[in-house]
Amino acid sequence: MKLFKYILFIVILVGSLIFLVRLNELNITSEGNPSVIHVPYLSINNEYNSGFPVWVVLLSTLTVGVFIGFGIALFQIIANKSESISLRSKLKKLQVEIDSLRNQPLEDEILIKDDEESFDL
Repeated sequence: MKLFKYILFIVILVGSLIFLVRLNELNITSEGNPSVIHVPYLSINNEYNSGFPVWVVLLSTLTVGVFIGFGIALFQIIANKSESISLRSKLKKLQVEIDSLRNQPLEDEILIKDDEESFDL
């Protein structure tokens, strides 16, 4: 099953790369330059004033999304792991308590008082 999942991920990755290359070839302006996207707050800098190619913006957006998803998944895994550890320790304490109660002997010292006076007629 894991092998199938890895092969599927590789096929999706190769398909995405082919898509990005094809997208770059299709988005050529009339001057022969690829289409660019101007990213807010980065266009102020003279270095990025000309914009970014479409495939770079798309790839960087997907990469940031993947890292955010990994971060969220990591926090959930850590939270579930800590909850599992606490529940395991609580279970162990309860198991020790149950075992100690099982090992206690039953008290056969039941006191029954027979009042001789109560049977007098």
